Amino acid sequence: MALIPYEPFRLIEPFWNEMDRMFMHRGKDDVSEWLYRVDVEETPGQVIVTAEIPGIENKEDLNIHVNENLLTIQGEVKRIRQAEKRLSKHSERYYGTFIRKITLPTSVKTDGSHASYRNGVLELTFEKDQHPAARRIEVDFH
Repeated sequence: MALIPYEPFRLIEPFWNEMDRMFMHRGKDDVSEWLYRVDVEETPGQVIVTAEIPGIENKEDLNIHVNENLLTIQGEVKRIRQAEKRLSKHSERYYGTFIRKITLPTSVKTDGSHASYRNGVLELTFEKDQHPAARRIEVDFH
């Protein structure tokens, strides 16, 4: 009779393999997979937010909302199919919807805000405010 050494972790190995498969190989449709880079800067009178969001083509695909000091940026990067005969072998570019909520360091005025999008970079400028109000912000597209 052969003795087999006892390995307690051998029994949970299928569990770890399944967890790796779930979390490491998520599909491109997963909203949480793509988290764009954001910088938040503060001056004595302003709060400036800069976000790298490549691939937005229309201002209708981007929605920005401020409620007190919570900034919400959401939108959709649409995939443009080039040729029907092409077969994708490898893809790292993100397509789909996204949402990001950012807590600003202070309450801001939405009336004096400015938003622009150029070369894949969204820049938002807010004046600081002691009396917050909620409002949707329009984006100037170039």
